[in-house]
Amino acid sequence: MKKRTKRTFSIHHWCGLIAGMFILVISLSGVILVFDDDIDEVMFASHSELATPAQALQIDKSIGWVRAENPGWDIRVPSLPATPSEAVLYELRQGQLRRWLFVHPETGEKLSTVGQAHNRLTYVVLNLHYNLLSGTPGKIAVLLIGIALLFLTITGFMLYRKSILKVITFRQKISLISRRSMYSSLHRIVGVWALVFNMLMCVTGLSLAITVVNSALKGGTQEIAVPEITASVDAALTEAKASYPDFNITYLRFPVNDEGKIQLLGHLESDPSYYGKFYSKMQADYKTGELGEPFFVGDQPWLDRFLTSLHPIHFGDFAGLFVKLLYAFFGLMPAILSISGFVIWYYRQLPTQEPKSVQKKMVKAVR
Repeated sequence: MKKRTKRTFSIHHWCGLIAGMFILVISLSGVILVFDDDIDEVMFASHSELATPAQALQIDKSIGWVRAENPGWDIRVPSLPATPSEAVLYELRQGQLRRWLFVHPETGEKLSTVGQAHNRLTYVVLNLHYNLLSGTPGKIAVLLIGIALLFLTITGFMLYRKSILKVITFRQKISLISRRSMYSSLHRIVGVWALVFNMLMCVTGLSLAITVVNSALKGGTQEIAVPEITASVDAALTEAKASYPDFNITYLRFPVNDEGKIQLLGHLESDPSYYGKFYSKMQADYKTGELGEPFFVGDQPWLDRFLTSLHPIHFGDFAGLFVKLLYAFFGLMPAILSISGFVIWYYRQLPTQEPKSVQKKMVKAVR
């Protein structure tokens, strides 16, 4: 083995051993998170479905009492109702705590409350994926794991680059000579097919991890005091739609202090899907309702557009079911690579044995 190849293998070997178990966890949790909205929709369908379709959406009838009854909570509407039969979901945030309020879109009546929405399956899995359920130390660990996966992907390409053509033309078969050779060939085949996806997840994931760690290290909890919303939110929504008919508003954020604004988040219908569903925005004054200048992703410099698109691309929720299924399929591959890589390492520690076919020939020769 050449010196450079040996050094490359050593980096691949140790990165895999140190980060393998964590990559397995992050990979499997990521597969679940591809379908997080779908899972929440199914689990909380009884809360969100209306017996009779609403005739109109009137946020003004509920935002006042939501604010008054929940002081100290950051108030959001993460997804405006897609159909008249769907309730308005208010998500209240306080640190890692989450509270959900389901409200009738027309009357503003409270329908149901999920007091500990932070305990729902998808949010627990999200925290496992982002910080290994360990707060700031876990966020730093996930960043380091992402760097390890990047090294694994690069060194894996260097080690198996000569096998790429053979694998993608299906000429590389899984060897059944021994368990070690079986896992080794499986590792090679899966690694080649997962190469592009793993690199994509590394780049987009590291971008997210750096943002998350940077925010965590700044420290300090912002005091939340949502001011009284005296302007009409419904009028702001109507004016925004009239001014920019192509702007599809999907998400509302309310100010957390006196200096804040009502944020109308969404996307332009003409935008490519990888710009995300809510990275463009307009802001409204919570006292007067006056709209500010819009911030549309498509109008930003190319670098800003590129950095913004990294987030929805990592989540895999920028397109339909087919893309989600592709993400889930390829998302399993780092887990398979972690397991097969460990098994290969394990068999390397065992004394080498001749294949059974060779052993039988040797016995015959002795006889």
